Amino acid sequence: MDLIAFSKALEIGLNLPQIPLEVQEVRLQEAHGRILAVDLHAKDPLPKATNSAMDGFGLRLEDLGQTLPIAKTLYAGSPLDTLPPKACAKIMTGALVPDEVDVIVPWEKMQSYNETHATAPLGFKKGANIRYEGENIKVGDLLLSKGTRLKTGHMALLASQGLATLSVFKKLKVGVFSSGDEVVPLGSVAKPHQIYDTNGVVLVAMLQNLGFEATHLGHLPDNLQEQSARLKEALAYDVLISSAGVSVGDKDHFKEALAHLGAKIHYHGVHVKPGKPILCASVGTTRIFGMPGNPLSCVLTFLALVRPVLCKQAGSHTQEPPIKARLKSPLNLKGQRTYLILGQLENGVFTPYKDNAYGAGAIDALSGANAMACLQGGEQEVLVWLLP
Repeated sequence: MDLIAFSKALEIGLNLPQIPLEVQEVRLQEAHGRILAVDLHAKDPLPKATNSAMDGFGLRLEDLGQTLPIAKTLYAGSPLDTLPPKACAKIMTGALVPDEVDVIVPWEKMQSYNETHATAPLGFKKGANIRYEGENIKVGDLLLSKGTRLKTGHMALLASQGLATLSVFKKLKVGVFSSGDEVVPLGSVAKPHQIYDTNGVVLVAMLQNLGFEATHLGHLPDNLQEQSARLKEALAYDVLISSAGVSVGDKDHFKEALAHLGAKIHYHGVHVKPGKPILCASVGTTRIFGMPGNPLSCVLTFLALVRPVLCKQAGSHTQEPPIKARLKSPLNLKGQRTYLILGQLENGVFTPYKDNAYGAGAIDALSGANAMACLQGGEQEVLVWLLP
């Protein structure tokens, strides 16, 4: 197993050829978390028309300081009106502003007013409390670019344009295997020499949370022929992920099974702790990852090395940005390999779980942490990702 640097492994993954992606139309209210397949441009300005930002009185700039008759009341949803000379209008938030109105004075800032007349004080500038047509977005402006993963704010912006449906990329279909004769499904009774299928459950959950169509494909036994046959059957998936069987033990057949399928191995073995034996391969347009069998190693290497690759393969042009933090206290890390460390992030300070004195089998560290840091020996400033 020839180890490569963590940064090199990530670079290789992010530069894999793009999986061919299909496009589908979805309703806007169902589009949260989906990835746009086209650029979207504004068909309406924002605001769509000049309107009032406050409840108050609208008047001409030269009429400030004068007592004026209240000519009319303007409401949101009413057509555009006009304002007679030497008069003011009572106006509500969102109402269209007549061309003659230069300023809107909030009720609480008025010098005085009653049912028929109002006096606005001096001191307001032209355009005060008026939202002008197109001041935020003009017709034709780029709203969102292809590859944007839609969040709540994006959906609100698109709804303001009246868009009912969107073109998005179809979700990546990801098949998940669990490997090893010692693995038994949840709900059964594990004997002392057996373990429950933690990786399969966690991987499917994380993949679904990322917006992928993830399916647990069951168990890969420690048998080369059976592994090869099962993997061949699953090549219709966009991505295959299997945990365990990627090291150099007598029953670690995953790499050899891929060789039987004519796979191209992009890398096998990364200078990272934990998760050194992780493998990345392709068979045709199917991307394949062989994850470490230890649940903690499996989760951390998935988040650090697999998640960003899958997000790009799904059509996203951005990655989840890391949070810059500082270590609560120095860590004694040996060598120049990359370390993936669990801990708590609070107020910009990262505190490793149990001062980083936990083993690769400490699944409790996953439940006791809210973040993962990525660092090398000697660093005191670290990049941190919150755990999903």
